Amino acid sequence: MRLRAVTSSTFLLIILSSLFVDVSVSASFLPALIKGIPLWLKNSRTSKFSSVWNKLKSLFTFKKGLKLGDVYKGLSEVKEYLDIFGYLNSTLNSNFNDTFTLELQSAIKQYQKNFNLQVTGQLDQDTYSMISQPRCGVPDVVNTTSFTRWWKPGRRELTYAIHPRNNVSNGVKVLLRDVFARWSNATSLGLAETASFDGADVRVAFVVLDGEGGTVGGAETNYSARFGSVYLDSEEKWVVKGESDEGEVDLESVLMHVVGHVLGLGHSFVEEAVMYPIVLPDKKKTKLAYDDLLRIHRIYGET
Repeated sequence: MRLRAVTSSTFLLIILSSLFVDVSVSASFLPALIKGIPLWLKNSRTSKFSSVWNKLKSLFTFKKGLKLGDVYKGLSEVKEYLDIFGYLNSTLNSNFNDTFTLELQSAIKQYQKNFNLQVTGQLDQDTYSMISQPRCGVPDVVNTTSFTRWWKPGRRELTYAIHPRNNVSNGVKVLLRDVFARWSNATSLGLAETASFDGADVRVAFVVLDGEGGTVGGAETNYSARFGSVYLDSEEKWVVKGESDEGEVDLESVLMHVVGHVLGLGHSFVEEAVMYPIVLPDKKKTKLAYDDLLRIHRIYGET
C-alpha cells in the first residue's frame, strides 16, 4: 500500500488518498488519489516540503565540508530545510542565498548537537546524510516550553477518526486503535474512535506531501477550533504488518510518533525513543521508551 500528508491553520486544497488493502505480510500500498478535497490542515510550512526535499535529494557531491564564507549552489535549500524545522528564522532571512553565513553555522551546530553528531558548524557528509533521511514534518526547535491543552478544560475523553475518503482497511483501523490505546494507557486520557470525522477531536488523514522519503507525516493543533490533526504522506511505501524493507516505512511506528505530538510531546533526541524525529531504517518503534514515558508523565502525571 502507499499513502501521503500535510498540516493545519488555514484550509488548503490537497490531494487525498484512498484504497487501503489488508495485508498479512510486509507490503506497501498505492492509493487511488482523489483531487480537490479541501482539508482542515492549516500550516503553510508543509507547502515547502516538496520543493525542498526534491532539491535536497540529489544536491551534494562534495567530499569535504562546507564552512563559513563558502558559496555553494544549493545552500539556500539547506537553509530552507533548517528554517522549516526550527533552526533558522525565515522572518529574518526572507530570501535565502547560497552563502555560508554565521546564522547558518549556528543553526548547523545546533542541529549537530541535537543529533549527536560532531559539532563542527560545517556542512559535512555526516550532517548532510542526517538531513537527507526521511523524518517527521514537525519542527525540532519550537519557541515554547510548556504544553497547552487544545481541548476544552476538564475533558478526559477524546475521540479520533480517519478521513472517510481514505477508505482504509480493517487492518489499518485496528493498528490505529492499538496506537491510541497505548497512548491512552500512558496519559490516563480516554481515546476512542468515532464515526464522525468532522466532529472528532483528533483527525487523521493520508494526504499528498512530497513523494517517497522526505517528510513522512506530522501533527498540528488548532487551539481556536479545538482539534488536533494527524497527517501521513500518502506516497510513502507504508508497511501495515511485518518488517519493512529498504524504502518502506512502518506505519505503526510513525503513528505512534505523530499521535505523541498531538498529545503534547515535542521531539526527543534519544535515538531509541518513539519521539525521535528521524525514521531509522529497520527499526520499528511501537512501544514507548523510557524517555517517552518520562516526558509524557511530566504533562499528565503517572498513570
